[in-house]
Amino acid sequence: MEAIVQILDQQIEVHRHLLELSLQKRQSIISNDVEQLMQMTQKETRLIRQVDQLETERADAVQSYMRSRNMYVTAAITIQTLSKIAVKLEEKQSLADRREQLLDLIEEIRKANELNQQLIQHSLAYINYSMDLLVDSGEQDAIYHHPLQEQAPYRANRMFDRKA
Repeated sequence: MEAIVQILDQQIEVHRHLLELSLQKRQSIISNDVEQLMQMTQKETRLIRQVDQLETERADAVQSYMRSRNMYVTAAITIQTLSKIAVKLEEKQSLADRREQLLDLIEEIRKANELNQQLIQHSLAYINYSMDLLVDSGEQDAIYHHPLQEQAPYRANRMFDRKA
């Protein structure tokens, strides 16, 4: 059981790093620091690989623990199920505490990533708006013309051609 708890502690630590990185990414998005954002995304990818590796190690440790108790399972066992199987009260409590910590961290990461995604979408919407102001959209301009007067084609003084 000690091996499982140690792996869970490592998972908690990696998830804390992921949360910190998500908060740092928010600042990079706000300050429009694309280079730093790319570096953070690479770090995030490495941490996600580490989470996957730790999850594999946890599953192996759980299987070993179950075999040591002469219990053979074919499906993956959750922390909650494992805490029900554990005999000692300290083990049950330790597993339950770590499960709560992991669930809380994962929820915080989800919220942080959701906010980061919204910030990126707002940034893209602003960029599109700015481009529409600079590029001729091909729509009728908002200039009043008398209905009986022949309309001369009006060319807006745009900086860019949208069909580039």
